[in-house]
Amino acid sequence: MPQFAYKARDIEGNLVKGAVGAPDEGELATLLKERGLYLVHFKEEKEKKEKKASLGSISFGKIKRRDLIEFTIHLATVLSAGIPILEGLQDLGDKTNNSRFRGIIRSVREDIHGGSNLSSALSRHPEVFPQAYVNMVKAGEASGNVDMILKELTGFLEWQEELSANVRKASVYPLMVLTAVGILLTILFAFAFPRIIGILQGMRVPLPLITRVAIGISTFFRDYWWLIFLAVAAGVVGLRLAGKTAKGRLWIDKLKLRLPVVGDLARKVALSRFAHHLGLLWRAGIDISQALTLVEGVVGNQVIAEAISRTREEVLAGESLSRSLAKRGQFSSLVIRMISIGEVSGEMDGSLSKVCQYYDQEVPATVKKIFSVMEPLIIVLLAFVVLGAALSMYLPLYTALGRLGK
Repeated sequence: MPQFAYKARDIEGNLVKGAVGAPDEGELATLLKERGLYLVHFKEEKEKKEKKASLGSISFGKIKRRDLIEFTIHLATVLSAGIPILEGLQDLGDKTNNSRFRGIIRSVREDIHGGSNLSSALSRHPEVFPQAYVNMVKAGEASGNVDMILKELTGFLEWQEELSANVRKASVYPLMVLTAVGILLTILFAFAFPRIIGILQGMRVPLPLITRVAIGISTFFRDYWWLIFLAVAAGVVGLRLAGKTAKGRLWIDKLKLRLPVVGDLARKVALSRFAHHLGLLWRAGIDISQALTLVEGVVGNQVIAEAISRTREEVLAGESLSRSLAKRGQFSSLVIRMISIGEVSGEMDGSLSKVCQYYDQEVPATVKKIFSVMEPLIIVLLAFVVLGAALSMYLPLYTALGRLGK
């Protein structure tokens, strides 16, 4: 059935905007008239392709995840307090500081005023409300517990925010230090060392190996700096382009899982997302096949996503979830054991909650472990760079001074 965006007037002459499905213009006018509205203008909306997005990894543009969290908290409070949703959305829109999000909230309100339910109104803004979020709200509408579902979503989004902070903490610090080391090396070999190369070569003393290596590196920096810049840029662009293809993304994610220490964190983060998303969707009563499809798109690792996809196919064919996950070789024994217990006892919700609790502790602990390993390694690297640069400059000077003394 076609969707029409319309403008209409109510009995008091107020302009009302919204969107509704109708077979044609005549039926649209009749439908609005039954609601006390008189059609002024309409336009058929083009069908939008459904977008799969993670609750934590979606691109909000200028709208941050914190905006979505506050919206969810306030809307849950409005509904649990028995305040009409149109009134609540009006208040939320007025209080929102983000102008773009304010416009989206007003659009949602207009759609609901025009006859759409909450989930349908939210689904028209997939850049902010991902498919998993919309499906949760839809499940809440079917059960009559939208406010409870929104409270579940609030806790989940808060967890996702904390998880993102932990991942950023684990990645930003080493990158910053390694960048600082790179800048130090560039300054030493591109600016400082060339100034004394002539002096060292003019001393007519045998140059030690470390000095000859430093001179070679410095000369390369001076003559082929553009090649270094080009290689770094090509590497970054190549990784980005590879990440946009299925095979390239799979290769990168395989490499991530195989890295020492960091690979352990990447796997735990992916399994934590799996457990939290599946638990949330399970509690909402969403079909296991649809839940696994949604989880597949949000774990953040293509290797584990492919394992979930194969698991979903086997579950549809009658295989148990735990047995199918065990075949993949990508899920920890804890995840498989707890899901198996949940299947046998009928308490899958409780089993998944325990898995979530485990990874909520393990992910921060692994981040601390990475810091404990990285910090001494970075200190040793810095010491090695500074000591090497110092020796490359002072050994020839020491040799020359020794000859002068004789």
